[in-house]
Amino acid sequence: MRWKVTLSDLNYDQRERKIVDRVIKSRWLTMGETVQRLEREFARFVKAKNAIAVSSGTAALHLALRALEIKPGDEVLVPSLSFVASSNAILYVGAKPVFVDISGLNDFNLSCDDLERKITPKTKAVVVVHYGGYLADMEKIKKIARKYRLFIVEDSAHSIGAELNSKMAGTFGEVGCFSFFSNKNLATGEGGMLVTDDDRLARKLKLLRSHGMTSPTLNRHKGHAHSYDVVELGYNYRMTEISAALGLLQLKKLLQANRKRKFLTDLYVRNLEGTKGLSLPFRDYPRKSSYHLFPILLDKNINRKKFMELLKRAGIQSSIHYPPIHKFSYYHKNLKGCNSKLALTEYVGAHEVTLPLHPLLKKEEVNFVCDRIKKIIPRAIG
Repeated sequence: MRWKVTLSDLNYDQRERKIVDRVIKSRWLTMGETVQRLEREFARFVKAKNAIAVSSGTAALHLALRALEIKPGDEVLVPSLSFVASSNAILYVGAKPVFVDISGLNDFNLSCDDLERKITPKTKAVVVVHYGGYLADMEKIKKIARKYRLFIVEDSAHSIGAELNSKMAGTFGEVGCFSFFSNKNLATGEGGMLVTDDDRLARKLKLLRSHGMTSPTLNRHKGHAHSYDVVELGYNYRMTEISAALGLLQLKKLLQANRKRKFLTDLYVRNLEGTKGLSLPFRDYPRKSSYHLFPILLDKNINRKKFMELLKRAGIQSSIHYPPIHKFSYYHKNLKGCNSKLALTEYVGAHEVTLPLHPLLKKEEVNFVCDRIKKIIPRAIG
């Protein structure tokens, strides 16, 4: 159907078309100088020593856990209120995801109290997800990680540009993982990035993303090497030159786009604050957000399915972030311990609705969405 207001949209113009044409004319499409330039620029942006470009955010998470030598028998703490990639990557390395509840109905990030309660002698790492672009309490999480000697992997898929005291999302732990999927603040279609200040880890990550080969294809193309060795069981997680070119342009647009997201978020809050039948999470949040999502939380007496259907009839696209991972059929069938209760996660999973938010969204469209919501809420009771 044709939406009047879309949930997300690409912040693209003719510049993206031109830069892709330039890559095609160069006759080199995979893991070349454009990828290397994006890695340098991205590392500079987030203030990290190393950035390693990959084919997706999921690939980044998988490689992070591989490089940290998380293995079968290990446990990794992870929020259930997240996209399934956060925990799937733990299964990829044979480890066990242990799901952590969220902090509260105003903060959908993982609970530090529940995190610490679930640490066992088998726990080796925590995957921290910055929900919707709102940073988790990294100061407290780092203290817990130091106390129990745990690795921190940041799933920063939503949070490029978010920061605390000038320290950027993705740089608080051993490895930060970013996604460049089509709906992200920096969008290349597919693609992702790892960042780390550990040079040894960076070298291993570079090997793992390209079949464990000691010499990349570009070096051989330029005559810098004639052969190669394979020293790790690696993967084909390479980024294309087209994705990297789009990423460079998107990175230039990012700060202005995030400022627009903040303006629209503030506009939503002014319009919806005090509306009966819903609440607005992340109010007065103490850390700088990237404003990736605008979630609302419906009251118990509001029928979410009916509410979203009425939005759809008005031409307004909405979504849910997220169905809790521990409730998925695969996890119930294959992972013991998924029957445990995560009361706050399950409540949010049943009552959250995500409203449209992207840099191309107009002020008038936000006003329209808010006006419709106020009319729809009384009709969605029961």
